[in-house]
Amino acid sequence: AKIKKAKQIIISRMAEPPTLQELSEEINLPLNKLKEGFKQIYGDSVFSFLFDYKMEVARQLLATGSYNVNEVGSKVGYSTASHFIAAFKRKFGTTPKKFVMGLAT
Repeated sequence: AKIKKAKQIIISRMAEPPTLQELSEEINLPLNKLKEGFKQIYGDSVFSFLFDYKMEVARQLLATGSYNVNEVGSKVGYSTASHFIAAFKRKFGTTPKKFVMGLAT
């Protein structure tokens, strides 16, 4: 239950996630237990999970066509567009702009 709560916390604060130490204190679980438990349940580290989640949200926001690349980047917690674009490309193998253009065709 604590691990699920940890997941909800990082999702709700995706743009400014707590550190693992803050998270473990907030859910009242030792840091090593948080890391082990999270990996056991979700098959990924907390931050890998968060990265994948952010990229999925970003993809959905871009797909709506309501936001530009800068807006989507800041919504998912990137302070600069270039960091967001690099992360998006690493995850999906294409830039956000090309992704959006691909949707239009």
